[in-house]
Amino acid sequence: MEGVIRVLKAVTFDLWNTVIRTKPGEDIDGAVTERLAGVLEQCGYERPKAKITEATIECRNKVLDLQVNEGREMPPKEQVTWILAALDISASAELRADFYKAYTTVTLEQLPEPIPGVARVLAQLQETLDLALICNTGKTPGSVARIILERLGLKKYFTHLIFSDEVGVAKPHPKIFEQTLAALAVRPEQTVHIGDDPRTDVRGARNIGMHTAWLAHGRDSGGVKCDLIVHEWKDFLGWVQERVTR
Repeated sequence: MEGVIRVLKAVTFDLWNTVIRTKPGEDIDGAVTERLAGVLEQCGYERPKAKITEATIECRNKVLDLQVNEGREMPPKEQVTWILAALDISASAELRADFYKAYTTVTLEQLPEPIPGVARVLAQLQETLDLALICNTGKTPGSVARIILERLGLKKYFTHLIFSDEVGVAKPHPKIFEQTLAALAVRPEQTVHIGDDPRTDVRGARNIGMHTAWLAHGRDSGGVKCDLIVHEWKDFLGWVQERVTR
């Protein structure tokens, strides 16, 4: 339309619990433990499954702490090294490779599902805006996340997929947002980032001048400082549309 000012040019999305989620009832931690125990047994190492679970959960907590509080990335290969050390195992290259595969690909067997309604949202936004993904990778590296998105039919909506294990830093570190903006060739104020974590998604995007939307999933705002609290996708679509066409 002639005379329309496009205030927004792009939308960036968090991945987990914003675009996809673990299917209800799936026990990913249990599946990881079973896979790792199987790898270790084949190589002559026996460790109690409770000990393996304890090590993987402690590693996950360490990863999250580094990401949230320092913006540091602990990539899956480093996580595997940490877990093997916690289990007091000096691993051969072959064992390490098998352990890594078992640790990082469980979500290909227990495939996540799209967040309800997100595919329609992505399709509608794609008509007028460029879309990118900014993901903090826990045990699932970007190489595996791309396969998940492809299998779920969601990869086609994004022009850029940015993963912390490939960038070397994690949200809320400014570098991962800045790299995404550079790829999209947009300024911070021309972009809105939506995610479910106020510590990494909202704080990180807000700190570099992006618009921010918090996907609340029924939670109380608890003082979250953002441009929009999203309880329903229609609210987000309406907010974005106002800033594209006004």
